[in-house]
Amino acid sequence: MLQIILLLLLDVLSTDSEWNVQIPYSICGVRGSNVSIPCNFTYPNNQQLQVTQMLWCSKKQHEKCDTDGPYVYNSAYIHNQSNYKYIGNNISNCCLMISDINSINSGEYLFRFKTNLESGLFTSNHGVDVTIKDLNVSMSRSRDNGSITVGESLNLTCTVSCPGHSPELQWFKDNEPTKNSGPILTLKSVNHKDSGNYSCALKNFKSSESEQISLYVEGTDSVSSDISGSTTYFWVIGVCCLISIILTVVAVTLISRWVHTFQFC
Repeated sequence: MLQIILLLLLDVLSTDSEWNVQIPYSICGVRGSNVSIPCNFTYPNNQQLQVTQMLWCSKKQHEKCDTDGPYVYNSAYIHNQSNYKYIGNNISNCCLMISDINSINSGEYLFRFKTNLESGLFTSNHGVDVTIKDLNVSMSRSRDNGSITVGESLNLTCTVSCPGHSPELQWFKDNEPTKNSGPILTLKSVNHKDSGNYSCALKNFKSSESEQISLYVEGTDSVSSDISGSTTYFWVIGVCCLISIILTVVAVTLISRWVHTFQFC
């Protein structure tokens, strides 16, 4: 009898829109990073009603999310897909985190929850469309064209086409992390040491690294010129000294022979 009363009560309450799931229509993530889908759900405030199961499905695998699966996350399972983690609860928070996200994880997701009553279940009215974007590096220079030469200044800019994204970034040179962070890497008065392959990634997410952009600096560094000039100078001095020594030895030898000959006569 109680069961019948509760079912009738749920039918009445459902018309009051107490059953609801709030999720965004779309969300954007950077490839190789973690993305959290914000989610909240509500149901009639009834002491006899308890949430028993939370479910997330991908419309790639499960078009309507209204049967027994498959699900990317099912609270009734111990072993769910490793890169899908439910970070909500069974009260009101239904957030889902997707780790090391890539193109396979793109698409539309729906949330569904079940209660201890057979008809006490609800699926979100719409899905959240998850899109994946890559970080990109572009270069702006003090000159419009031609080779990059010693003394020139340039900026490398790291961007991602996700609206509202202002991520913390890390710069890399030849796959090694640099001390530079932020969306713009400024190189003033470049020299040969600045040549290399540059990329950027989300801080603490090396797997989100962008494609590399190559930078080659042509021309002669002033320091290199000074060293080269100094080296040439010392070589000239050394050769001159060596010639002087040889000439001195030859002269001494000739004089010694001449003196010896003169004494003999």
